[in-house]
Order: sequence, then structure tokens, then C-alpha cells
Amino acid sequence: MKKSLLSLSFLGLTALFFGCSDDITAPGDSPIAENSSSSIATDLSSSGAQPGNISSSTIVIGRKDTVEKHETVTIPGSKIPYPDIVTEPVVCIWTPNCAVEPPSSSSKATPKSSSSQGGISIDLPENKPPVVNGTTMTDQRDNKTYKLMQIGGKLWMAQDINYEVANSECYNEQNENCATNGRLYTFNAAQRACPTGWRLPNREETQAALNDESVPWSYSGRCKDGTCDFLGDMGFHWTSGDPQPNDKKYDENGGSNGALIIVEKSPDYVKEGDDQKFFQVDQKTKRFSVRCVQD
Repeated sequence: MKKSLLSLSFLGLTALFFGCSDDITAPGDSPIAENSSSSIATDLSSSGAQPGNISSSTIVIGRKDTVEKHETVTIPGSKIPYPDIVTEPVVCIWTPNCAVEPPSSSSKATPKSSSSQGGISIDLPENKPPVVNGTTMTDQRDNKTYKLMQIGGKLWMAQDINYEVANSECYNEQNENCATNGRLYTFNAAQRACPTGWRLPNREETQAALNDESVPWSYSGRCKDGTCDFLGDMGFHWTSGDPQPNDKKYDENGGSNGALIIVEKSPDYVKEGDDQKFFQVDQKTKRFSVRCVQD
């Protein structure tokens, strides 16, 4: 009988001990309350996040009568609708009330840059002005160097530019022609050919260049409908000027809807009675050379 009483007493004390331990969180333990776990899963589901995407396997939530604890929960992707979370993976701090604390700005990646656009710093070669050193200019977009000269009080390129953009090409698709004569551009492509701070010459500036006998024009030819011709005999350069009725081929090439170019003939190609250099209206889809002038 005494042994039975002792056994019953021991069992009672053991049950009492384990019953009390349910209300005590020992240091270092990380229990998860069942009602809190299901609440978190419900909130994750309603926010669009999938429980399987949570990289941390433990979310620690203290009981009301103990000190609150939390861990960092990492959720890959950007599906959770918190506007301040912009990096991947998204890092959130979950609290017992299922509120989210976005990461501090110091944790966001900052791109290397030297210029600013819409609050985001950007460093693009297209935005870098060329380096002018006396009578030469180095285009920082591709590090090609060109000769310069003063014409009518403006600084001009004394060579045709060779900067690759869409809808530009080398004469007969031969790279060596680009190296010696520059690229040939459609009218729209020509707007993107000049570096920052430089542009196509207007009519007045172009007229000054036509009047200057010291300008070293190149006879780089043209490309039209997949065919290139006149290399070594004629040069064709885009301008930003407006076509005028007295320009050559005004009616033939669309009048005011065409684009203004200058035509230069080599001395050996000029026939008696012909002009050697003149304005002409031409079609914007043809491919001609570009000389840039500084703003």
C-alpha cells in the first residue's frame, strides 16, 4: 500500500511539474504557439506569399506574459505588396501582430553612378561628354578620337563620325570602310550619332563650312536600299536645316517632308558646269555621313 501511495505521489508531482512548464519559456527555447503559427500562415496567404517560399524555418513569438521575440523572415521575390521593399530577396520583420517592418534604407543596394535621374543615380557612357584636347576630341562612348577645326566661329569635327547605333552601317558592310570613312546613318540614326554637347549642324553653320575651302571633306559615298555607291567620288552629310524650294531635288524627294543634306564632289568627279558642293533634299531612309558641331 505504501508503495502505491508513493507511486501516486510521484506521478502527481511529475504532472504538476510538466503542467507548469507549459507557461515558462526557458532561455534559449523557441516554442511556437499553435494559434500564432496558423495566424501567420493565414496572413501570408492573403498577402500573396506562399509559405513554402519562406527561407527561415522558425518564427518565434513570445507569450503575452513573456518578453516578445522575433526573427528575420526572408521572402524571395517582390510579390508581397509592401511599397518600400524593392530589393530581392525581400527582407521583412514579422511581429506578433503580423505587422511588417521594411528593411532600413541602409540595406538597399545603391548603384554606382555619377549622374542622377528620378532619384536613381546612373552612370552611362551615352551621357558622358567627349574630351576635347586642343584640335582633337575623344568620344568617351567608345574612346575613338577625331580631329577638330574652327569653322565660322564653331568647333567642328574634321572627320566623319564612326559611332555605332541602330540603323547605321559601314559602306558595303566592310569594317575597314568605317575605320577610314566613318559610318553611314539614316536621318533618325544621325540624331543619335553625335556625343553629348554636340549635334548636327544647322543650315547657317553648314553654309559657313561650304564656303571654307580649308574644310577637308570626305567622299564616303552612300547606301540606299541595300546598295552602296559613290565611295571616293562623292560625300553626303546630314544637317538639321529645313529644306527650301531652291534646294536641289526638293520636289523629287518629298519637299518639306524630306531632310536637308549637303553633297560634296571630289575635284576629279566634278564635271564642267557642275557645282562641287551644294544643299540637297533627300529621303530620310538613305544612309549618309555625319559631321558633328559643338553646341
